[in-house]
Amino acid sequence: MVVQAVTGHEQALIDDVSTDQLMEATQTVAGWVRLSGTPEEAKAFDWIEQRLQGYDLETRRYTHPALVSWPLSASLTATFSGGQSDEIRCATHAFATATGPSGLEGEIVYAGRGSAVELAEADVQGKIVLVDGIVAPNRNQVVEAAGVAGSIWIAGTHLHERALSPVWGTPTPETAHLLPKTPSTSVTAADGARLKAALENGAVHVRITTEVFQGWKQLPLLIANLQPEAANTFVMLSGHVDSWYHGAMDNGTANATMIEVGRILVRHRDELQRGVRLAFWSGHSHARYAGSAWYADNFWQELHDHCVAHINVDSVGAKGASVLSQGNSMEELRSFVSDAIEAIAGQRLDPRRYGRSGDQSFWGHGIPAALMSLSEQPPENADPVLLALHQQISGGESKSGGLGWWWHLPDDTVDKIDPELLRRDASIYVLLLHRLCTVPVLPLDYRAVVNDIRTNIQLIARQAAERFDLSSVLSQLDELSASLERFYERLPGLDNRDKAADVANRCLMSLGRHLIPVDYTQTGQFGQDLAVPTKPVPGLQPAATLPSMNGESDEYHFLRTKLIRERNRVLHGLIEATETARSATQDLA
Repeated sequence: MVVQAVTGHEQALIDDVSTDQLMEATQTVAGWVRLSGTPEEAKAFDWIEQRLQGYDLETRRYTHPALVSWPLSASLTATFSGGQSDEIRCATHAFATATGPSGLEGEIVYAGRGSAVELAEADVQGKIVLVDGIVAPNRNQVVEAAGVAGSIWIAGTHLHERALSPVWGTPTPETAHLLPKTPSTSVTAADGARLKAALENGAVHVRITTEVFQGWKQLPLLIANLQPEAANTFVMLSGHVDSWYHGAMDNGTANATMIEVGRILVRHRDELQRGVRLAFWSGHSHARYAGSAWYADNFWQELHDHCVAHINVDSVGAKGASVLSQGNSMEELRSFVSDAIEAIAGQRLDPRRYGRSGDQSFWGHGIPAALMSLSEQPPENADPVLLALHQQISGGESKSGGLGWWWHLPDDTVDKIDPELLRRDASIYVLLLHRLCTVPVLPLDYRAVVNDIRTNIQLIARQAAERFDLSSVLSQLDELSASLERFYERLPGLDNRDKAADVANRCLMSLGRHLIPVDYTQTGQFGQDLAVPTKPVPGLQPAATLPSMNGESDEYHFLRTKLIRERNRVLHGLIEATETARSATQDLA
């Protein structure tokens, strides 16, 4: 593997990254508590917009409605079998149901990790369930489906802010019923251990009260464009402005990084072959990515036709953030992104699939995506419970300890930022964005994507056995692989002055439009999947359950019919990608 070395000109861009500018922007943005749709958040947006305009960037502000939520207060009183009562420190969660002043009372039932099997064995119907582990939308869905009256979650050392809605962005008639319906609280690991120990000695009665804000707000959304005159495509660099508390790391440093990228690249406008679109969202933390989802819906065609990649930035520059190998990236971009990281920090991204989080609202458009959190804590710095959550979000084992114990806490203040590490991280984004906007041919390797899809289809086919035939999909993948090999043979040597580069780039964009929606989405091009963990080729994953079902049952035939339609969707995407590669290869010849 040959790593792309930093050129002298690129080093000049890196040298231009200003620690002082980054820290000034971080300190300014972190001066406001930025709940989505509040006047304090609007002040942060105003300041960011003024700073970008001062760098001669064209800006555009939008407002849009969103259903937002955040916790207001919570209390938990436990009465033990001996009659003594204790007030236990707790926190409730955004989108959880409020109890009202009278609260919720009842005996608690322990149900382990809260799996469907554990919940059924514990007989939790109508009761308050005690569950190990930090709460998450997908876990809360399972608990609520068991018919509980409420839930108490045993978090780690700290009570991090959490949002429980599994709905991505603003709910629709099809998803509104998934909003949480029960009160929930979290307690620390120490208090959770006390409750579990008390249950071994008899019944534990609790009274929970929760107050949660949930309502409609008008949210701001800021776009800053750096678009060379001759360019008709752009790279989108995005990050959220809203925060829990002052949010210096999450997400003040990211806002500062985006501003710095804009400041530096605008001075090199004449070099760019593609534009840069800086997108600042609200509604990330308090409306489950409502800002980016609104933009995805309302600018669908423009993004589909002109956006070549989406790079996200979140929670960079923290003290102790020495791990830079665990960032997200789609397969087609990973090597190119890794080159930029290695050039600055000497590390490469591990082969890990992009997790369903972090304003990834553009998978249906077929836009390749990379990064989110870039630099993270080593595992030895992590709260074990938070580490487990991070691994769940990242889709498996991780070498990272997450984003620091102060994540989603009042302690996320400027003193948690290391100025030199922030400069390191910002330098990576500057280098990466400059390269993406100047490289003649888009650095997207869809051969690796097809190999990954094939591996997953083969696994699903083995699990489905004779109950579902995926041979047509595997055959089409072989045909697509052969077409891609012939296409990629034509790419070396193309440069920006060659019209063939335009043909190649249009083909590469089109390949993503056909392959990413089937590889990453269930709802397809125009919807948004839930904000829960996902697997490759998600529409076909249920085929693995067919052998365990009664082949004469309604449920079996219902599912099989759905899977046939999903197979058609996947096949169509693969066939279109094959034809795209063939046509471009002929044109390049």
